[in-house]
Amino acid sequence: MARIRDNDMKKVVSKKKKKTCCSQFAIFISLLLSSIVVLVMIVMNQNQLDVNYGTLDILSITPTSTVVQNKPNDINTKNTKNKMNSTTTTTTATAHHCINEDFHPQNKVGVWTMLNDNMDYVKGAAKLGIGVRAKTKTPLDLVVMELKAKPLSDEMWDILRPSGFMKCSVESIKAPEKTRGDLKEKFAVLHVWAMEIYDTVVFLDADTFVQNSIDDLIHMDLKGKPVGVTKDIRAKKWVDTFNSGVMVLHPSMTEHKRLVDLLYSGLKFDYIMSDQGFLNEVYKDNWHEIGFLNNANLALYLFQRKFWDEHKLEDINIIHYTMQKPWKCRPNGGYGPICKLWINAFA
Repeated sequence: MARIRDNDMKKVVSKKKKKTCCSQFAIFISLLLSSIVVLVMIVMNQNQLDVNYGTLDILSITPTSTVVQNKPNDINTKNTKNKMNSTTTTTTATAHHCINEDFHPQNKVGVWTMLNDNMDYVKGAAKLGIGVRAKTKTPLDLVVMELKAKPLSDEMWDILRPSGFMKCSVESIKAPEKTRGDLKEKFAVLHVWAMEIYDTVVFLDADTFVQNSIDDLIHMDLKGKPVGVTKDIRAKKWVDTFNSGVMVLHPSMTEHKRLVDLLYSGLKFDYIMSDQGFLNEVYKDNWHEIGFLNNANLALYLFQRKFWDEHKLEDINIIHYTMQKPWKCRPNGGYGPICKLWINAFA
């Protein structure tokens, strides 16, 4: 009987062990399944976060048109809705300061000029644009920057559009009080640095004329310098400053913000020269020489004639009519041969 009871006890203990093992196994399986469910939920949430971060990335590079205290903004948000609906998985910099809805860049290079409501300069810019298009192979946008507060008339745009220009309307940038009154508007040129939608911008004054290709200028290596310009002449002599009538640069919001901050910092510069004086102070000894052929200042024809005559007129890429505006040129005047170039071009 004792043996039977011992056997019965062993069977009971064995059954209890089996039940315990089964319970432990069930608990293990339950925990394992729970862990798998948690992992799946984490992965799904992470994917959702990735989508949201992608949306934030798009928003962070989308421009905004809000202006505070006459200072240009870093970004412009127009057309955000269309960009959000895009199925493109990659993003590219689209920042710019153009506040008009019809600004639609097509290329990564922009050739820009700035105009006010002066019809003579408008006609000059139209011929400038034709020259750029006719001589240059690099795909590019031709852009006229106008002030929102001083827009060009429909008649003026009827002259500019056939040359291939598109409009970029910008807010004014308040000039320091000491700036010459008739040149205060020119600080709006600082908006060009904010046009990150372009890899390269060539800025040309409306009194310049392109007679040869500017492909080499567009693709010029600036050797790490922030801007490409050429040496200026003042009071009949060469000076260490540069002329900003022709500039090549690679837009950067960071650099744009730095420029605006410096403008409002109380930085002293040659106020008579307006934006050119300011840029010379900021980029003192920190600019790349683009050469005479890319900005042949008419002042050199008058005051440094020997230097001018060392170059063939037909080799000059960009002529800058500083001393005599091209629309006032006379073929029999003091700048006769150079005036004839502009008068006869695309006539």
